[in-house]
Amino acid sequence: MFEVEVKYRIPSHDVIKDKLKSLNARFLEHTEETDIYFNSPIRDFAKTDEALRVRVYGDGTVVLTYKGPRIGSVGKTREELSVTVNDLDNLLEILRRLEFKEVARVVKRRDIYNYENFTIYIDTVEGLGSFVEVETMVNDKELINKATEEVLQLGDRLGLKRDWIERKTYLELVLEKQSANKP
Repeated sequence: MFEVEVKYRIPSHDVIKDKLKSLNARFLEHTEETDIYFNSPIRDFAKTDEALRVRVYGDGTVVLTYKGPRIGSVGKTREELSVTVNDLDNLLEILRRLEFKEVARVVKRRDIYNYENFTIYIDTVEGLGSFVEVETMVNDKELINKATEEVLQLGDRLGLKRDWIERKTYLELVLEKQSANKP
């Protein structure tokens, strides 16, 4: 599967929530997520544009996700493979014993909405601020460009300005901030 996503840095949640309401988008849930990112002992994911993430949801669910390199120039489209795991401590220990190194944690509060075949995430990310992610999934690489345009069009309908698009991942933004804050 390919996750076709465009992320926007936004000044306020209020405008987007009003637009979602006017479109009759369905509120799904509020959740808190902690993402723990790892780097490989055999290649540098920062150089290969890959990611290995352990996501811990507020309800205790744990999901291990591999994200391939970004595809395309607008959003953050990637191949994504995930598996749910029932033991966070053992998963983290396995990764450590295989010499994967934790590089950062991203903590966010997230409101999730559904509109047609799109998922809209309104995020508050610790230390980074407010964002909206608009995404859809496709199973054929040939559909990525069409899906990207549909995501952008929905962003336009939601009042999200294209110059608000943020191509960097939360991980990249957190690492940049950490680097800027080092003495």
